[in-house]
Amino acid sequence: MNDLTRKFLKAGNTVISNYLLSNFHQIGLTNDELVIYLIIEKQSSKGDLFPSSRLIAQESGLSEAKVYELLHELIQNKLMEIQTIKHADGQNYDQYNFDLLFEKLLQSADNDVTEKNEQTNKVDRENVFAKIESEFGRPLSPIEFETINQWLEDDHYAPDLISLALKEAVLSQAYSLRYMDRILLNWEKKHLTTVAQVQKESERQRGTTPRDNHDASNNTAGKADLTGPKIPIYKISDQNK
Repeated sequence: MNDLTRKFLKAGNTVISNYLLSNFHQIGLTNDELVIYLIIEKQSSKGDLFPSSRLIAQESGLSEAKVYELLHELIQNKLMEIQTIKHADGQNYDQYNFDLLFEKLLQSADNDVTEKNEQTNKVDRENVFAKIESEFGRPLSPIEFETINQWLEDDHYAPDLISLALKEAVLSQAYSLRYMDRILLNWEKKHLTTVAQVQKESERQRGTTPRDNHDASNNTAGKADLTGPKIPIYKISDQNK
């Protein structure tokens, strides 16, 4: 092993989050500040928790005055702070701390998730209105829009659950929000809040399971389908609105 290879291996590695590399600009970190962060992290891994501005300037290629300016900006922008720690020897030592940077990065990630969820919810809501208008074969009235909004916002019915209620109404040839509302209300009374729960309850009422259905289809191969259309699992008499 030659001296250059030995020196390379002895220098070690500095680990950096890929998420930070992809999003550092979004939290207000500049290219030069990122380089300073990397140098400080590298020194920290060697036990130097408070590298001098001269060392940072030498390794970054920036002037020492520029390093001072950037360190001040990091603190001012709440991306870094200087902490004074009392060590085991009883002496106080300063160190750079980047917890604020990662808190801001995680907050940015949460905001991204929230924004994506809001966009998804908006699309789901628009799909609900479009499906109902398509199945009813006409535009919805303002009162009908208000009713559907109430299902989504006040009653917190999931869009796919409303779509399933629409399917049940169409199968019964009942093109009415009032009919759908009775279906949704009946499911709510039975604490059925997801499509999977409704389907499971429907199978229970029919006294069958997916396995039973599979066996039955094998036993009746070649025979006419006499089951008829699926009937919504509620009784009109359960609730009058």
